Amino acid sequence: MKHFSRFMTLAVLSVLFVTTTISAQAAIGKATAAFDNERPDRGETAWGRLVADAVRNTAHSDIALVNAGTLKRGTLKAGKIEATDIDALLSFGDDAVVTLNITGAQVRAALNRAAQAYPTGSTAYLHGSGFVAHFNPQGPNNQRVTQIQVQGRDLADTATVSVAMPVSLAQGADGYFRVWKDQGSQRSGATVRSAITDFIQARGDISPDNNPRFGPQ
Repeated sequence: MKHFSRFMTLAVLSVLFVTTTISAQAAIGKATAAFDNERPDRGETAWGRLVADAVRNTAHSDIALVNAGTLKRGTLKAGKIEATDIDALLSFGDDAVVTLNITGAQVRAALNRAAQAYPTGSTAYLHGSGFVAHFNPQGPNNQRVTQIQVQGRDLADTATVSVAMPVSLAQGADGYFRVWKDQGSQRSGATVRSAITDFIQARGDISPDNNPRFGPQ
């Protein structure tokens, strides 16, 4: 009986140790405040900005574009972040992160397409990193974007820009085949999910960026 009791004690301790270890490993980082993503199809969200930053970071590109179709509605709550929290806010987390070298004119065309989704909503709406752009919601289709700046300078139509994005977007998802068609994309070796995970783990604590990057004037 004494041996059985000792065995049970060791078994319980082992379970507690494993459970604690798994719990500790599951924590990727911490959100200091909530990251909203309730309507990524009709405007910027804090989560969309974070995803775009992570995609750009992993690809070391000039800018990044992430379509709303990659994101699921919801909110990343303040506090500990686990892998399941990231998966809950991604529609296509397994998409590879790729880079396209395109012209400033193509960037403008892509943003004009995204601007057409405002304010009714569309999976074609774009979340970005590395640039600031504005559009006139009342302007004619394909001519709504009024300004695009990269590193504080207006982006010329003739400029060449490296743009990181999910592979499905590079292949023309959500109508972007009209702007590009996977024209010589380069894979980063990361997926959207792993890019976000690495980005958060490298920082530990993350805070939402609420500064506008792409939206109406």
